[in-house]
Amino acid sequence: MKEAKIKLSEDELKLVQNADIILTKNVIIQKAISLFSELSENMQAEISKIDLPEDIKSSSPKISKGENYKGLPYVILDYPRLFNHENIFAIRSFFWWGNYFSTTLHLKGNYKEMYARSILKNISLLAKKGFSISASLDEWIHEHEDNYISLSRITENELTDIMQSKSFLKISAVTALSQWDNVEVILMGLFKDVLQSIGQH
Repeated sequence: MKEAKIKLSEDELKLVQNADIILTKNVIIQKAISLFSELSENMQAEISKIDLPEDIKSSSPKISKGENYKGLPYVILDYPRLFNHENIFAIRSFFWWGNYFSTTLHLKGNYKEMYARSILKNISLLAKKGFSISASLDEWIHEHEDNYISLSRITENELTDIMQSKSFLKISAVTALSQWDNVEVILMGLFKDVLQSIGQH
């Protein structure tokens, strides 16, 4: 029999023999799902107090997970959420293994037109809270590096150009994974900041 061509490095050999790594990862993912479940209940209570279009307000939270966003596991909470080909209104909470949590407002079509002016008026608030704006042409890219520009470092002309040049608008803030123990409070605060930016607080 020939010697195996596909060999493992020393580090890979140690990992493949350690079941605890995958079992612990599974526990962490389940905790992220539970965290987002609790967060969604608080978000629903908040949304019930404010004046949003009924199709948005009546949407239900959706939690999804996957194993391969840029090669890494993730968990997503979309709430409120309205997605169709032409119009999008969504606030997305995103846990990305090895990277960060993020809170993102995603607007497209009628909802972009409806709320863009209010967002422009609240740019200073969003900048203070650490939000950035997507400069990417792909509305489904989540990672911040090379795709987002900090609102604290953008000129008014640049901001206007970005907002007018695309069919969608995304603003997003990240929270370090090291903040896990406080992250529910932090993400809820960012959620309220997003609502304030569209004139709903």
